[in-house]
Amino acid sequence: MDIYNYNRGFELLKNRINIRDLEKIEYNKEVILAGWIINIKNIGNISFIILRDQTGDAQITIKKDIFNNLEFIGEFSLHTFIVVKGKYIEGIAKKYKEVIAEEIYLISEPADRLPIDENSYFEKRINYRWIDLRDPKKSLIIKLTSYAVKYIREYLYNNNFIEIFSPKIISTASEGGAEVFEINYFNRKAYLAQSPQFYKQMAICSGFEKVFEIAPAFRAEQSFTSRHLTEFTSFDVEIGYISSHYDIINVLEEIIKYTNKKIKEDFEDEIKKYYNVDIFIPENIPKIKMEDVYEIIGKNNIKENGDITSEGEKILGDYVKKTYDNEFVFIIDWPWTARPFYHMKGEPMKNGTITTKSFDLLYNGLEISTGSQREHRYKILLEQIKEKGLNPDNFKYYLEFFKYGAPTMGGFGFGIARHIKQLLNIENVKEAVLIPRDPNRLEP
Repeated sequence: MDIYNYNRGFELLKNRINIRDLEKIEYNKEVILAGWIINIKNIGNISFIILRDQTGDAQITIKKDIFNNLEFIGEFSLHTFIVVKGKYIEGIAKKYKEVIAEEIYLISEPADRLPIDENSYFEKRINYRWIDLRDPKKSLIIKLTSYAVKYIREYLYNNNFIEIFSPKIISTASEGGAEVFEINYFNRKAYLAQSPQFYKQMAICSGFEKVFEIAPAFRAEQSFTSRHLTEFTSFDVEIGYISSHYDIINVLEEIIKYTNKKIKEDFEDEIKKYYNVDIFIPENIPKIKMEDVYEIIGKNNIKENGDITSEGEKILGDYVKKTYDNEFVFIIDWPWTARPFYHMKGEPMKNGTITTKSFDLLYNGLEISTGSQREHRYKILLEQIKEKGLNPDNFKYYLEFFKYGAPTMGGFGFGIARHIKQLLNIENVKEAVLIPRDPNRLEP
């Protein structure tokens, strides 16, 4: 058996099926499978290979009386990629579908000994991310992210949203802060976009009433926590003609219900198998005003600007589970001191603190979304830029959007990786992206 006959192997790949598709095929039919080897076992005149592809595992049974000898099995190693032609049979093994091999070929050189295993420490696994993701438990995270985006798009397209694609190289920091990546743009200073905030508001001013974008965003945060990335996929929505921030909250709540319901319908068994969690679908997400949140979490978890700490988020998450039997909560009416200049101001708290018509959505004690009603009136917006100590000249083009008429508007940004992290109850958001970026990691 010339397992190095690459041409024959490549030819067989034309008619390859996925392992999962064996369920649709009658027994004793010829099939062609391809994937990588996860186990090899030799017993006398018979050998067994467990073959894996993206859809599942199958047992490849290799008999000496078909191949004359089994010496070629010694050429195989774990994680070697092969193609197999054989007969699909009703095997004895209950755990795997079984194929009796008739032809086997390498489709690349035999794999070297792996540099990682399931016990390797986290950073080393990330160094060899492409190998780590061959584990179906890990690859499920990436698959869920893909389908979550699909479900989000389904909901939005079904509700007449327009998808936009805004620039990621911009002339002004979108949040008005310092956490931006500066780049040299043909000898001009430019930045990587923190969000599509300005452009989605521009789209509303252009006459589009409901828009969204799912795209990369960049934050130059010197943060080494399990919840931060310097590059992430942001899901952003903006809606015109709103009456208050509650209109935005209602849309986000419906998206959460739709997405979690679809994930549960399509992936419940896999999620239970690998992560042993139940997908929570909220009926009604509670809404708690920030001044009440302060009382729940205690003053030690309130930052100087009125924001709350990550520990405060966890405390609130536990409170909501006990009090409302819910994994989600909206924190509404944030203080002006903790919000960007473009948030619309709201009613004062009991102590006189100025609030904004804004909200955060927490999922199991972690913020996954921030949104607000925007200030759309040119003169007030100009004053709020000055009030934040920012230079209006740096926001010239943004301000122009509102000089020639603008409707009321509001929207939110949503962290897809954080959503999947909390849904699966995994420890680090880096596990929820294909290749993570943080202050120390620029490779692979």
